[in-house]
Amino acid sequence: MSSSFNQKIIEKLRKGYAPVELSPKANLTSTYKSIFKPLVNRKDFDLLFELFDTNEVVLRAWSFLGLHHILEETSVYEEERIKRIQAQILEVLKDYREISYFGDSGELRTSLREHHIRRICELNKTLSFKPAFEYCLSFDKVTDSVVSDLIENVVSKTAAPNVEPLILRLANNTSVRDYHLKNQMVKSIENFSQEGEVTKLNEVTSLIKSYLTQIKEDKITDEEFLKSVKSFQENIFKVGAILELSLEEETLEFVNSLRYPYSSLYLIAKRYYNNNKLLSIILKKLEETDNPNFISEILKAILVLKEKIENWEDLIIKKVKKFQIVDGSLINDMQESNLINQEMIVSLLNEGDKWSLEFVREFLIDNPEKIEEWQDVKEDFIKILKPTLATTSDKKNNLLKKKEMVLKVIIDLQVEELIKICLENLQILEDKNLIKLAAFSILKFGEENLMLELKELMKKDTALAKIVLNLIDSLDRNEWKFFY
Repeated sequence: MSSSFNQKIIEKLRKGYAPVELSPKANLTSTYKSIFKPLVNRKDFDLLFELFDTNEVVLRAWSFLGLHHILEETSVYEEERIKRIQAQILEVLKDYREISYFGDSGELRTSLREHHIRRICELNKTLSFKPAFEYCLSFDKVTDSVVSDLIENVVSKTAAPNVEPLILRLANNTSVRDYHLKNQMVKSIENFSQEGEVTKLNEVTSLIKSYLTQIKEDKITDEEFLKSVKSFQENIFKVGAILELSLEEETLEFVNSLRYPYSSLYLIAKRYYNNNKLLSIILKKLEETDNPNFISEILKAILVLKEKIENWEDLIIKKVKKFQIVDGSLINDMQESNLINQEMIVSLLNEGDKWSLEFVREFLIDNPEKIEEWQDVKEDFIKILKPTLATTSDKKNNLLKKKEMVLKVIIDLQVEELIKICLENLQILEDKNLIKLAAFSILKFGEENLMLELKELMKKDTALAKIVLNLIDSLDRNEWKFFY
Protein backbone atom coordinates (compact mmCIF):
# COMPACT_ATOMS: atom_id res chain seq x y z
CA MET A 1 0.00 0.00 0.00
CA SER A 2 1.41 3.39 -0.97
CA SER A 3 2.77 5.77 1.62
CA SER A 4 0.47 8.53 0.28
CA PHE A 5 -2.58 6.31 0.95
CA ASN A 6 -1.32 5.60 4.45
CA GLN A 7 -0.80 9.32 4.99
CA LYS A 8 -4.44 9.99 4.08
CA ILE A 9 -5.56 7.40 6.66
CA ILE A 10 -3.31 8.99 9.29
CA GLU A 11 -4.69 12.46 8.56
CA LYS A 12 -8.30 11.28 8.97
CA LEU A 13 -7.58 9.41 12.21
CA ARG A 14 -5.71 12.46 13.54
CA LYS A 15 -8.97 14.48 13.59
CA GLY A 16 -10.48 12.65 16.56
CA TYR A 17 -10.73 9.39 18.48
CA ALA A 18 -13.74 7.09 18.94
CA PRO A 19 -13.28 3.70 20.67
CA VAL A 20 -16.76 2.48 19.65
CA GLU A 21 -18.51 2.42 16.29
CA LEU A 22 -21.46 4.64 17.24
CA SER A 23 -20.33 8.09 18.33
CA PRO A 24 -22.40 11.23 19.01
CA LYS A 25 -20.22 12.87 16.38
CA ALA A 26 -21.14 11.69 12.87
CA ASN A 27 -17.64 12.30 11.49
CA LEU A 28 -16.10 10.00 14.13
CA THR A 29 -18.65 7.26 13.41
CA SER A 30 -17.73 7.57 9.74
CA THR A 31 -14.00 7.43 10.57
CA TYR A 32 -14.51 4.30 12.68
CA LYS A 33 -16.52 2.50 9.99
CA SER A 34 -14.68 3.57 6.83
CA ILE A 35 -11.09 3.97 8.06
CA PHE A 36 -10.47 2.16 11.34
CA LYS A 37 -12.55 -0.99 10.79
CA PRO A 38 -11.01 -1.84 7.38
CA LEU A 39 -7.57 -1.31 8.94
CA VAL A 40 -8.42 -3.92 11.61
CA ASN A 41 -10.03 -6.29 9.11
CA ARG A 42 -6.84 -6.19 7.01
CA LYS A 43 -4.79 -6.95 10.15
CA ASP A 44 -2.50 -4.16 9.03
CA PHE A 45 0.13 -4.38 11.80
CA ASP A 46 2.62 -2.24 9.88
CA LEU A 47 0.29 0.76 9.59
CA LEU A 48 -0.80 0.40 13.22
CA PHE A 49 2.87 0.40 14.27
CA GLU A 50 3.41 3.48 12.10
CA LEU A 51 0.48 5.22 13.82
CA PHE A 52 1.99 4.42 17.22
CA ASP A 53 5.45 5.66 16.24
CA THR A 54 4.09 9.15 15.48
CA ASN A 55 4.01 9.60 19.28
CA GLU A 56 0.75 11.60 18.91
CA VAL A 57 -1.69 10.68 21.68
CA VAL A 58 -4.77 10.43 19.42
CA LEU A 59 -2.97 8.22 16.90
CA ARG A 60 -1.52 6.08 19.70
CA ALA A 61 -5.05 5.63 21.06
CA TRP A 62 -6.27 4.43 17.64
CA SER A 63 -3.18 2.27 17.15
CA PHE A 64 -3.51 0.33 20.40
CA LEU A 65 -7.27 -0.01 19.97
CA GLY A 66 -6.62 -1.59 16.58
CA LEU A 67 -3.97 -3.93 17.96
CA HIS A 68 -6.35 -5.06 20.70
CA HIS A 69 -9.13 -5.80 18.19
CA ILE A 70 -6.79 -7.84 16.00
CA LEU A 71 -5.23 -9.72 18.92
CA GLU A 72 -8.68 -10.73 20.20
CA GLU A 73 -8.92 -13.03 17.18
CA THR A 74 -5.34 -13.53 15.98
CA SER A 75 -2.38 -15.25 17.61
CA VAL A 76 1.03 -13.66 17.10
CA TYR A 77 3.92 -16.02 16.44
CA GLU A 78 6.67 -13.85 14.96
CA GLU A 79 9.25 -13.06 17.64
CA GLU A 80 9.97 -9.61 16.21
CA ARG A 81 6.28 -8.67 16.19
CA ILE A 82 5.82 -9.91 19.77
CA LYS A 83 8.71 -7.71 20.91
CA ARG A 84 7.22 -4.72 19.07
CA ILE A 85 3.80 -5.20 20.71
CA GLN A 86 5.38 -5.64 24.16
CA ALA A 87 7.35 -2.43 23.68
CA GLN A 88 4.12 -0.61 22.79
CA ILE A 89 2.33 -1.99 25.86
CA LEU A 90 5.12 -0.58 28.00
CA GLU A 91 4.90 2.78 26.23
CA VAL A 92 1.11 2.95 26.75
CA LEU A 93 1.52 2.19 30.47
CA LYS A 94 3.94 5.11 30.80
CA ASP A 95 1.77 7.53 28.80
CA TYR A 96 0.02 9.94 31.19
CA ARG A 97 -1.12 12.25 28.37
CA GLU A 98 -4.82 13.07 28.19
CA ILE A 99 -7.13 11.53 25.61
CA SER A 100 -10.71 12.68 25.08
CA TYR A 101 -13.52 10.72 23.43
CA PHE A 102 -17.29 10.42 23.52
CA GLY A 103 -19.08 7.82 25.62
CA ASP A 104 -22.66 7.24 26.83
CA SER A 105 -22.49 10.20 29.20
CA GLY A 106 -20.90 12.67 26.80
CA GLU A 107 -17.28 13.66 26.40
CA LEU A 108 -14.83 11.74 28.58
CA ARG A 109 -11.26 12.68 29.44
CA THR A 110 -8.65 10.35 30.85
CA SER A 111 -5.01 9.42 30.44
CA LEU A 112 -4.01 7.07 27.65
CA ARG A 113 -2.70 4.52 30.19
CA GLU A 114 -6.00 4.49 32.11
CA HIS A 115 -8.03 4.31 28.91
CA HIS A 116 -6.21 1.25 27.57
CA ILE A 117 -5.48 -0.63 30.83
CA ARG A 118 -8.48 -2.95 30.46
CA ARG A 119 -7.38 -3.88 26.94
CA ILE A 120 -3.84 -4.61 28.12
CA CYS A 121 -5.23 -6.90 30.85
CA GLU A 122 -7.32 -8.75 28.28
CA LEU A 123 -4.37 -9.63 26.07
CA ASN A 124 -2.79 -13.09 26.12
CA LYS A 125 -0.35 -13.35 29.06
CA THR A 126 2.47 -14.32 26.68
CA LEU A 127 2.23 -10.77 25.34
CA SER A 128 1.27 -8.81 28.45
CA PHE A 129 3.23 -10.38 31.33
CA LYS A 130 6.74 -9.16 30.43
CA PRO A 131 5.88 -5.44 29.96
CA ALA A 132 3.39 -5.48 32.88
CA PHE A 133 5.93 -7.01 35.24
CA GLU A 134 8.68 -4.66 34.06
CA TYR A 135 6.43 -1.62 34.48
CA CYS A 136 5.23 -2.61 37.97
CA LEU A 137 8.78 -3.44 39.05
CA SER A 138 9.97 0.06 38.13
CA PHE A 139 6.88 1.83 39.56
CA ASP A 140 7.94 3.93 42.56
CA LYS A 141 4.87 6.10 43.27
CA VAL A 142 1.82 5.34 45.45
CA THR A 143 0.14 2.32 43.86
CA ASP A 144 -2.64 3.46 41.53
CA SER A 145 -5.52 1.75 39.68
CA VAL A 146 -3.42 0.99 36.57
CA VAL A 147 -0.80 -0.83 38.63
CA SER A 148 -3.39 -2.66 40.75
CA ASP A 149 -5.21 -3.82 37.59
CA LEU A 150 -1.94 -5.12 36.16
CA ILE A 151 -1.05 -6.91 39.38
CA GLU A 152 -4.48 -8.51 39.80
CA ASN A 153 -5.17 -9.47 36.18
CA VAL A 154 -1.73 -10.14 34.70
CA VAL A 155 1.26 -10.30 37.04
CA SER A 156 -0.24 -12.37 39.89
CA LYS A 157 -1.47 -15.03 37.47
CA THR A 158 2.05 -16.22 36.68
CA ALA A 159 4.34 -18.07 39.08
CA ALA A 160 7.45 -16.20 37.97
CA PRO A 161 10.40 -15.27 40.23
CA ASN A 162 10.05 -12.05 42.23
CA VAL A 163 6.26 -11.79 41.68
CA GLU A 164 5.44 -12.40 45.35
CA PRO A 165 7.72 -9.66 46.77
CA LEU A 166 6.51 -7.27 44.06
CA ILE A 167 2.86 -7.82 45.06
CA LEU A 168 3.72 -7.24 48.71
CA ARG A 169 5.72 -4.08 48.00
CA LEU A 170 2.92 -2.51 45.97
CA ALA A 171 0.24 -3.75 48.40
CA ASN A 172 2.03 -1.99 51.25
CA ASN A 173 2.15 1.26 49.28
CA THR A 174 -1.55 2.01 48.81
CA SER A 175 -3.63 5.04 49.79
CA VAL A 176 -5.16 4.64 53.24
CA ARG A 177 -8.85 4.67 52.19
CA ASP A 178 -8.54 3.02 48.79
CA TYR A 179 -10.22 -0.23 49.80
CA HIS A 180 -11.06 -1.21 46.23
CA LEU A 181 -7.37 -1.16 45.35
CA LYS A 182 -6.46 -2.98 48.59
CA ASN A 183 -9.06 -5.61 47.70
CA GLN A 184 -7.35 -6.08 44.33
CA MET A 185 -4.10 -6.72 46.15
CA VAL A 186 -5.71 -9.37 48.38
CA LYS A 187 -7.17 -11.02 45.26
CA SER A 188 -3.70 -10.89 43.71
CA ILE A 189 -2.26 -12.82 46.64
CA GLU A 190 -5.00 -15.43 46.14
CA ASN A 191 -4.25 -15.58 42.40
CA PHE A 192 -0.56 -16.14 43.06
CA SER A 193 -1.32 -18.89 45.60
CA GLN A 194 -3.13 -20.77 42.81
CA GLU A 195 -0.11 -20.48 40.49
CA GLY A 196 2.77 -21.04 42.91
CA GLU A 197 3.63 -21.24 46.60
CA VAL A 198 3.23 -18.20 48.86
CA THR A 199 6.38 -18.26 50.99
CA LYS A 200 6.24 -14.89 52.77
CA LEU A 201 3.31 -15.84 55.02
CA ASN A 202 4.39 -13.60 57.91
CA GLU A 203 4.56 -10.58 55.61
CA VAL A 204 1.16 -11.40 54.10
CA THR A 205 -0.31 -11.73 57.61
CA SER A 206 1.16 -8.37 58.65
CA LEU A 207 -0.21 -6.72 55.50
CA ILE A 208 -3.73 -8.09 56.06
CA LYS A 209 -3.70 -7.17 59.75
CA SER A 210 -2.74 -3.61 58.78
CA TYR A 211 -5.65 -3.50 56.31
CA LEU A 212 -8.09 -4.68 59.01
CA THR A 213 -6.74 -2.10 61.46
CA GLN A 214 -7.31 0.65 58.88
CA ILE A 215 -10.94 -0.45 58.42
CA LYS A 216 -11.53 -0.30 62.18
CA GLU A 217 -9.89 3.08 62.57
CA ASP A 218 -11.81 4.53 59.62
CA LYS A 219 -15.23 4.24 61.37
CA ILE A 220 -17.07 4.18 58.03
CA THR A 221 -20.74 5.24 58.04
CA ASP A 222 -21.50 5.76 54.34
CA GLU A 223 -23.72 2.82 53.26
CA GLU A 224 -22.34 2.48 49.71
CA PHE A 225 -18.78 2.69 50.95
CA LEU A 226 -19.59 0.05 53.59
CA LYS A 227 -20.69 -2.39 50.87
CA SER A 228 -17.29 -2.24 49.18
CA VAL A 229 -15.57 -2.62 52.55
CA LYS A 230 -17.68 -5.73 53.30
CA SER A 231 -16.57 -7.28 50.02
CA PHE A 232 -12.97 -6.42 50.95
CA GLN A 233 -13.32 -8.09 54.38
CA GLU A 234 -14.92 -11.17 52.84
CA ASN A 235 -11.93 -11.62 50.55
CA ILE A 236 -9.48 -11.03 53.38
CA PHE A 237 -10.89 -13.89 55.46
CA LYS A 238 -11.26 -16.13 52.42
CA VAL A 239 -7.56 -15.71 51.59
CA GLY A 240 -6.65 -15.97 55.28
CA ALA A 241 -8.38 -19.37 55.41
CA ILE A 242 -6.84 -20.61 52.14
CA LEU A 243 -3.30 -19.64 53.20
CA GLU A 244 -3.90 -20.68 56.83
CA LEU A 245 -2.76 -17.30 58.11
CA SER A 246 -2.68 -16.52 61.85
CA LEU A 247 -5.93 -14.54 61.97
CA GLU A 248 -7.96 -16.55 64.50
CA GLU A 249 -9.20 -13.67 66.65
CA GLU A 250 -10.07 -11.47 63.68
CA THR A 251 -11.78 -14.34 61.83
CA LEU A 252 -13.97 -15.30 64.80
CA GLU A 253 -14.98 -11.68 65.24
CA PHE A 254 -15.86 -11.49 61.54
CA VAL A 255 -17.96 -14.69 61.58
CA ASN A 256 -19.72 -13.56 64.74
CA SER A 257 -20.70 -10.30 63.00
CA LEU A 258 -22.10 -12.03 59.88
CA ARG A 259 -25.77 -11.33 59.16
CA TYR A 260 -25.82 -12.28 55.47
CA PRO A 261 -24.68 -15.15 53.17
CA TYR A 262 -20.92 -15.62 52.94
CA SER A 263 -19.81 -18.16 50.34
CA SER A 264 -16.39 -18.83 51.92
CA LEU A 265 -17.70 -19.79 55.37
CA TYR A 266 -16.95 -23.46 54.66
CA LEU A 267 -13.28 -22.53 54.01
CA ILE A 268 -13.12 -20.91 57.44
CA ALA A 269 -14.69 -24.08 58.90
CA LYS A 270 -11.88 -26.13 57.29
CA ARG A 271 -9.20 -23.75 58.55
CA TYR A 272 -10.50 -23.72 62.15
CA TYR A 273 -11.84 -27.29 62.22
CA ASN A 274 -10.76 -27.83 65.85
CA ASN A 275 -11.94 -24.46 67.14
CA ASN A 276 -14.94 -25.04 69.42
CA LYS A 277 -15.71 -21.33 69.61
CA LEU A 278 -16.18 -21.19 65.83
CA LEU A 279 -18.47 -24.23 65.95
CA SER A 280 -20.60 -22.62 68.63
CA ILE A 281 -20.84 -19.34 66.65
CA ILE A 282 -21.89 -21.20 63.48
CA LEU A 283 -24.59 -23.22 65.29
CA LYS A 284 -25.90 -20.06 66.93
CA LYS A 285 -26.08 -18.33 63.52
CA LEU A 286 -28.10 -21.26 62.20
CA GLU A 287 -30.70 -20.82 64.93
CA GLU A 288 -30.85 -17.03 64.66
CA THR A 289 -31.29 -16.55 60.92
CA ASP A 290 -34.28 -17.20 58.68
CA ASN A 291 -32.46 -16.18 55.47
CA PRO A 292 -32.45 -19.35 53.27
CA ASN A 293 -29.31 -18.25 51.38
CA PHE A 294 -27.42 -17.63 54.62
CA ILE A 295 -28.70 -20.95 56.03
CA SER A 296 -27.41 -22.70 52.91
CA GLU A 297 -23.87 -21.34 53.49
CA ILE A 298 -24.02 -22.26 57.19
CA LEU A 299 -25.08 -25.81 56.31
CA LYS A 300 -22.07 -26.16 53.98
CA ALA A 301 -19.85 -25.20 56.93
CA ILE A 302 -21.70 -27.67 59.18
CA LEU A 303 -21.02 -30.46 56.67
CA VAL A 304 -17.31 -29.68 57.06
CA LEU A 305 -17.66 -29.90 60.86
CA LYS A 306 -20.23 -32.75 60.92
CA GLU A 307 -18.08 -35.16 62.95
CA LYS A 308 -18.27 -32.68 65.84
CA ILE A 309 -22.06 -32.26 65.74
CA GLU A 310 -24.57 -34.71 67.17
CA ASN A 311 -27.51 -35.58 64.86
CA TRP A 312 -26.01 -33.47 62.06
CA GLU A 313 -27.94 -35.48 59.45
CA ASP A 314 -31.37 -34.60 60.90
CA LEU A 315 -30.29 -31.00 61.49
CA ILE A 316 -29.34 -30.46 57.83
CA ILE A 317 -32.31 -32.27 56.27
CA LYS A 318 -34.80 -30.45 58.53
CA LYS A 319 -33.34 -27.05 57.67
CA VAL A 320 -33.24 -27.80 53.93
CA LYS A 321 -36.89 -28.88 53.96
CA LYS A 322 -38.12 -26.14 56.29
CA PHE A 323 -36.55 -23.32 54.26
CA GLN A 324 -37.04 -25.09 50.91
CA ILE A 325 -33.42 -24.67 49.85
CA VAL A 326 -32.33 -25.58 46.32
CA ASP A 327 -28.59 -24.89 46.16
CA GLY A 328 -26.55 -27.00 43.73
CA SER A 329 -23.29 -26.90 45.70
CA LEU A 330 -25.07 -27.71 48.99
CA ILE A 331 -26.89 -30.62 47.32
CA ASN A 332 -23.51 -31.90 46.06
CA ASP A 333 -22.06 -31.63 49.57
CA MET A 334 -25.08 -33.48 50.97
CA GLN A 335 -24.63 -36.24 48.37
CA GLU A 336 -20.93 -36.59 49.22
CA SER A 337 -21.94 -37.00 52.86
CA ASN A 338 -24.47 -39.73 51.89
CA LEU A 339 -27.40 -37.59 53.01
CA ILE A 340 -29.39 -38.10 49.81
CA ASN A 341 -30.63 -41.58 48.94
CA GLN A 342 -33.15 -43.17 46.62
CA GLU A 343 -35.88 -43.21 49.26
CA MET A 344 -35.54 -39.45 49.83
CA ILE A 345 -35.81 -38.67 46.09
CA VAL A 346 -38.84 -40.99 45.66
CA SER A 347 -40.48 -39.34 48.69
CA LEU A 348 -39.92 -35.86 47.23
CA LEU A 349 -41.31 -37.02 43.87
CA ASN A 350 -44.43 -38.28 45.63
CA GLU A 351 -44.85 -35.00 47.51
CA GLY A 352 -44.70 -33.21 44.15
CA ASP A 353 -44.78 -29.62 45.45
CA LYS A 354 -42.77 -26.91 43.65
CA TRP A 355 -39.77 -27.08 45.99
CA SER A 356 -39.58 -30.89 46.11
CA LEU A 357 -39.56 -31.12 42.31
CA GLU A 358 -36.93 -28.37 41.97
CA PHE A 359 -34.73 -30.19 44.50
CA VAL A 360 -35.07 -33.50 42.62
CA ARG A 361 -34.22 -31.87 39.30
CA GLU A 362 -31.17 -30.05 40.71
CA PHE A 363 -29.93 -33.27 42.29
CA LEU A 364 -30.32 -35.30 39.08
CA ILE A 365 -28.65 -32.66 36.91
CA ASP A 366 -25.52 -33.01 39.03
CA ASN A 367 -25.88 -36.79 39.47
CA PRO A 368 -27.23 -38.05 36.11
CA GLU A 369 -26.00 -41.59 36.71
CA LYS A 370 -28.62 -42.00 39.47
CA ILE A 371 -31.42 -42.24 36.86
CA GLU A 372 -29.97 -45.61 35.81
CA GLU A 373 -28.69 -46.68 39.24
CA TRP A 374 -31.91 -45.99 41.16
CA GLN A 375 -34.60 -48.12 39.53
CA ASP A 376 -37.38 -46.88 41.83
CA VAL A 377 -36.74 -43.29 40.69
CA LYS A 378 -36.68 -44.32 37.04
CA GLU A 379 -39.92 -46.29 37.42
CA ASP A 380 -41.57 -43.28 39.05
CA PHE A 381 -40.45 -41.13 36.11
CA ILE A 382 -41.99 -43.63 33.69
CA LYS A 383 -45.26 -43.70 35.69
CA ILE A 384 -45.40 -39.89 35.61
CA LEU A 385 -44.85 -39.86 31.84
CA LYS A 386 -47.35 -42.61 31.06
CA PRO A 387 -50.96 -41.56 30.29
CA THR A 388 -52.77 -41.36 33.62
CA LEU A 389 -56.33 -40.39 34.44
CA ALA A 390 -56.39 -37.86 37.31
CA THR A 391 -59.58 -38.02 39.38
CA THR A 392 -59.55 -34.46 40.81
CA SER A 393 -58.32 -31.04 39.65
CA ASP A 394 -55.71 -30.98 42.45
CA LYS A 395 -54.34 -34.34 41.37
CA LYS A 396 -54.34 -33.20 37.76
CA ASN A 397 -52.36 -30.03 38.61
CA ASN A 398 -49.96 -32.09 40.71
CA LEU A 399 -49.45 -34.54 37.85
CA LEU A 400 -48.86 -31.71 35.34
CA LYS A 401 -46.15 -30.21 37.59
CA LYS A 402 -44.48 -33.60 37.87
CA LYS A 403 -44.66 -34.12 34.10
CA GLU A 404 -43.09 -30.71 33.51
CA MET A 405 -40.18 -31.47 35.84
CA VAL A 406 -39.59 -34.92 34.33
CA LEU A 407 -39.70 -33.55 30.77
CA LYS A 408 -37.15 -30.88 31.74
CA VAL A 409 -34.86 -33.53 33.27
CA ILE A 410 -35.12 -35.57 30.06
CA ILE A 411 -33.92 -32.49 28.13
CA ASP A 412 -31.23 -31.69 30.71
CA LEU A 413 -29.82 -35.22 30.69
CA GLN A 414 -30.92 -36.51 27.25
CA VAL A 415 -32.25 -39.78 28.71
CA GLU A 416 -32.81 -41.90 25.59
CA GLU A 417 -35.22 -44.45 27.10
CA LEU A 418 -37.46 -41.72 28.48
CA ILE A 419 -37.40 -39.69 25.24
CA LYS A 420 -39.25 -42.60 23.59
CA ILE A 421 -42.09 -42.27 26.12
CA CYS A 422 -42.44 -38.55 25.26
CA LEU A 423 -44.16 -39.55 22.03
CA GLU A 424 -47.03 -41.07 24.01
CA ASN A 425 -47.36 -37.83 25.97
CA LEU A 426 -47.84 -35.81 22.80
CA GLN A 427 -51.04 -37.75 22.15
CA ILE A 428 -52.61 -36.99 25.53
CA LEU A 429 -51.15 -33.65 26.67
CA GLU A 430 -53.35 -30.57 26.57
CA ASP A 431 -50.90 -28.03 28.02
CA LYS A 432 -48.98 -26.28 25.20
CA ASN A 433 -45.88 -25.78 27.32
CA LEU A 434 -45.67 -29.52 28.09
CA ILE A 435 -46.28 -30.40 24.44
CA LYS A 436 -43.33 -28.17 23.47
CA LEU A 437 -41.09 -29.81 26.10
CA ALA A 438 -41.98 -33.31 24.91
CA ALA A 439 -41.63 -32.37 21.24
CA PHE A 440 -38.30 -30.63 21.79
CA SER A 441 -36.73 -33.72 23.40
CA ILE A 442 -37.75 -35.78 20.35
CA LEU A 443 -36.69 -33.15 17.79
CA LYS A 444 -33.33 -32.49 19.44
CA PHE A 445 -32.30 -35.87 20.82
CA GLY A 446 -34.66 -38.51 19.36
CA GLU A 447 -33.52 -41.22 16.97
CA GLU A 448 -34.71 -41.27 13.35
CA ASN A 449 -37.54 -43.75 13.96
CA LEU A 450 -38.99 -41.45 16.65
CA MET A 451 -38.82 -38.49 14.29
CA LEU A 452 -40.77 -40.49 11.67
CA GLU A 453 -43.41 -41.44 14.25
CA LEU A 454 -43.72 -37.79 15.25
CA LYS A 455 -44.29 -36.83 11.60
CA GLU A 456 -47.01 -39.46 11.28
CA LEU A 457 -48.66 -38.19 14.46
CA MET A 458 -48.59 -34.63 13.14
CA LYS A 459 -50.38 -35.74 9.94
CA LYS A 460 -53.26 -37.09 12.03
CA ASP A 461 -53.41 -34.19 14.54
CA THR A 462 -53.44 -30.71 12.97
CA ALA A 463 -53.46 -28.91 16.35
CA LEU A 464 -50.32 -30.78 17.40
CA ALA A 465 -48.72 -30.14 14.00
CA LYS A 466 -49.30 -26.39 14.40
CA ILE A 467 -47.62 -26.32 17.84
CA VAL A 468 -44.65 -28.41 16.66
CA LEU A 469 -44.13 -26.39 13.46
CA ASN A 470 -44.26 -23.12 15.42
CA LEU A 471 -41.74 -24.60 17.86
CA ILE A 472 -39.40 -25.57 14.99
CA ASP A 473 -39.69 -22.05 13.55
CA SER A 474 -38.80 -20.55 16.95
CA LEU A 475 -35.88 -22.96 17.39
CA ASP A 476 -34.51 -22.10 13.94
CA ARG A 477 -34.49 -18.42 14.90
CA ASN A 478 -32.70 -19.17 18.19
CA GLU A 479 -30.11 -21.63 16.80
CA TRP A 480 -31.93 -24.53 18.43
CA LYS A 481 -31.47 -23.28 21.96
CA PHE A 482 -34.49 -24.08 24.09
CA PHE A 483 -35.50 -21.73 26.88
CA TYR A 484 -37.95 -22.89 29.50
